[in-house]
Amino acid sequence: MVASHTWHPGTGRIESRWPVPVPLEADELLSTWLVRVALSQGCDPLVLTGELWPKWRVWTLDLDRGVATERLRILERMSGIDMSALDAASLRIIAIALGTTVPGDVAVIPWILALGSRNRQRHGGLQYCPQCFGTDNSPFYRLQWRLAWHSCCRVHGAALLDRCCHCTAPIEPHRLSPPQSLLSVCSSCGYDLRACHTMAADAGPLAFQITADDVVRCGYGKYGEFTLATAEWFFLSRYFLMLVRVAVRNSSCNLAGCLAMLGADILGMRPAVTGLGFELLPVGERAVLLAATGKLLAAGPRHLLESAQASSLRSATLRQGLPNLPAHIRDIVDALPNQSRSRKANSKTGEIAPLPRKVVTRIWARLQRKMRRIS
Repeated sequence: MVASHTWHPGTGRIESRWPVPVPLEADELLSTWLVRVALSQGCDPLVLTGELWPKWRVWTLDLDRGVATERLRILERMSGIDMSALDAASLRIIAIALGTTVPGDVAVIPWILALGSRNRQRHGGLQYCPQCFGTDNSPFYRLQWRLAWHSCCRVHGAALLDRCCHCTAPIEPHRLSPPQSLLSVCSSCGYDLRACHTMAADAGPLAFQITADDVVRCGYGKYGEFTLATAEWFFLSRYFLMLVRVAVRNSSCNLAGCLAMLGADILGMRPAVTGLGFELLPVGERAVLLAATGKLLAAGPRHLLESAQASSLRSATLRQGLPNLPAHIRDIVDALPNQSRSRKANSKTGEIAPLPRKVVTRIWARLQRKMRRIS
């Protein structure tokens, strides 16, 4: 395996106002670099950021979405690292390349893993590779581990983890404190994450990850014979993700048969237990969806149209009520017949039918998720 392209180069030797200078490693994530800085000085991350930015509750927010210029200037003065290098270690530039912005008041941003924050506690949003930690001089978290299309370590050919393998707690390095000095330790139980066992990465999600990285790097991607700008390619990929999830929830429908004809293993997939958005799903569930999405992208628009016609799909099935569709999907939708079936009125009006079992299961899973965060 070879490493993916460099997301940012990091820094060399620096002149810092802190007693222990801590350079920014190549591809290091901004927020966890701050944690590494704090632990190197022998203080809690909350203490360090309180000195940098008084009255700003940094760790209740997603710092990696970007930091305002005036606050970056303070960090530049103290750390000795140029503002542009610090900004490059955030997710802001990548989000812009994907055609989105990173407002602080929006819980979920497309293709960026959501932290699921409640005060300083988090439900997820951060992944890691134990083998990468094992080869680091000082373990650090990579920026690419916050990207929702990343589910594998390309360097070691291993599936990423998003929880402690010992206590199953989410990864929260910002809750570490001295005398701990390594970020490779679980903040909940103290287990060394470098000892966690990893599974080999599946070919499907790894292939999608490599392709998506190349689309960001090159500024364009392919769909059949068409060349799409980065934002258009990711918009199309998100549309296919949505179709896959709809088909998996009803694997007997015509849509499921259509996607299966294009290579997506719909029958072998399970609906997300919680039914949450893609950026909130565990790494294993995301990996399966990405593999199926890669199959649909590789098939191209001509095969999608042929499969849709062979499966007797109506235009509404591919439209899914969306106001905006990817450009090349609109052409396929227009080529399909309109929905013309009439639905029979329910003769049992006034009666409240019980919820299906899968719906109850999903509600219960979400309730358990909330209870874990509160406790």
